[in-house]
Amino acid sequence: MLAAAAALLAWSSTATGDYTVELQPAVEALLQGDVGEFLARAPIYGPSVLPRAPFLFTANAAGAGTIGVYLAGVFACLLVVALLAWVVDARLCALGREPLVRAAVVIAVLLAPWLLRAGALGHPEEAMTGALCAIAVLAALDGRVTWAGLALGAAVAFKPWALLAAGPVLCAARNGRARLLVWALGVCVVLELPFLLERPGGARSTAEAAAKTPNIFHPHQLFWLLHEHVTSARTGATGDRGPQLLRDWAHPLIVATGIPATLAFAWRLRARAVSRVDALALLAFLLLLRSVLDPWNTIYYAIPAVLALAIWEGLTKEGLPWRALLVSGLGYLSFRVAPNHLSDDWQSATYLIWMVPAVVVLGLEAFGLRRWGDRQATSSATAERTADAST
Repeated sequence: MLAAAAALLAWSSTATGDYTVELQPAVEALLQGDVGEFLARAPIYGPSVLPRAPFLFTANAAGAGTIGVYLAGVFACLLVVALLAWVVDARLCALGREPLVRAAVVIAVLLAPWLLRAGALGHPEEAMTGALCAIAVLAALDGRVTWAGLALGAAVAFKPWALLAAGPVLCAARNGRARLLVWALGVCVVLELPFLLERPGGARSTAEAAAKTPNIFHPHQLFWLLHEHVTSARTGATGDRGPQLLRDWAHPLIVATGIPATLAFAWRLRARAVSRVDALALLAFLLLLRSVLDPWNTIYYAIPAVLALAIWEGLTKEGLPWRALLVSGLGYLSFRVAPNHLSDDWQSATYLIWMVPAVVVLGLEAFGLRRWGDRQATSSATAERTADAST
């Protein structure tokens, strides 16, 4: 049933977004059997094509055409999200959650990639990577460090921002952290190495592409007030850009936020102020913070945070996952509705009005400094005992 839902969501839109420009040339080379050309032309998230490959070849052999091939890849990515929903629902059932709560968490997980338009904008790998990050945390909670390392390593290879998940995954693991890191590093190297060897510029160009943001400055981020409206002397096109310092350091800064946050969470964990299952809240906090700090922030950046947030709410709270649902709904309004009615400045203002408090509140909850909502003190401990029992 979850697979059918993934198929329905995948085929609900025929838009391909960035895929046509960024990934389609590499995919076409792969479908023609030219592996070297595929590796050389793939963008930085090229490894994310690998789990999609069987679906792409099947759709191509069936004569599905360019859009059909793309949607088959979207379906492959959403299957990973469906797997996450299935795993989470089993945990919720073990915790004795009411059917309505279980259904709400599953719906929040499944609908996030659709509502926040990952497939329609050409980036279904964002949803797959976010699901892998959450799966890595859940596996670590279970003591399955090998599976946690595999999921984390694949996520980082698929999207470099998944480095933010390393700290939460390590905090979720009770032991075997060194083995977890070895597996994660090994998987990441195996998946990335062929692309690094074939890509023009190799590892250096890949690192630069991951570190620097393009000269695009979107309203939905913390630094919008620093924007400058410019006109291209060559083409006459107009747009906004930010300071060069942000372009060079925004992404490293985002990744660096994970270090003090993880250390602080580990200290709170040692003090028993939080539970290991709260590593999911830490993951959601870091991913939501990534959205607001990235000058190129767009609607699907929030998907991984929503996935982690919905799961954490389901495992630690008795009621509906209203935080995840609220972030999804407000994200849709900010990115899909507001641009039709507001100027860029007002879009930025209305986005920050709800996003900054959301980040602050989630941070306080993640570090156990304040608990909002109907959260029983025993709920988190029960969730952790369930995880330990399944180890």
